[in-house]
Order: sequence, then structure tokens, then C-alpha cells
Amino acid sequence: MPKAFIMIDVHPGKEKGVHDAIQGMAKIEFVYEVTGEHDMIAFIDAEPYEEFAVLLANIRKLDGVKDTDTQLVLK
Repeated sequence: MPKAFIMIDVHPGKEKGVHDAIQGMAKIEFVYEVTGEHDMIAFIDAEPYEEFAVLLANIRKLDGVKDTDTQLVLK
């Protein structure tokens, strides 16, 4: 079952809209605004892999998202 942390970079001023859109997606366990290299972090728990891939693609298409960095959970 694919589980992953998604680090999300957001254009300034778009944080609330991106956060709210991601929070409303099925299979998103949490999304937080954070400090550091990235602007947000979300956790996805989706099955099968194809559903995970679609969800990640939908996040990447959101207005205000500049980039993502995906870290798959191994155990």
C-alpha cells in the first residue's frame, strides 16, 4: 500500500487555497504548513498505486503549487 510524505512548494499568497484544497482530498491523512525548505507537508495513504499516482498528480495541478518532493514510506 503506497504511503508517502509529500513536500509542497507554494507560490506566495496561495498557501490557504492550496492547504484547503489538499485537506479536502480523499486519502490525505494530514497537511501542515511548515517552516524550512518546503512550505507544506502532506501524508498520503492510498491503494492501489494508480490511485496514489492520480492523487499526487492532482496535488501538482493545483493553482499555486510550484513543486513537490515525494518521499515513499518503506516500512
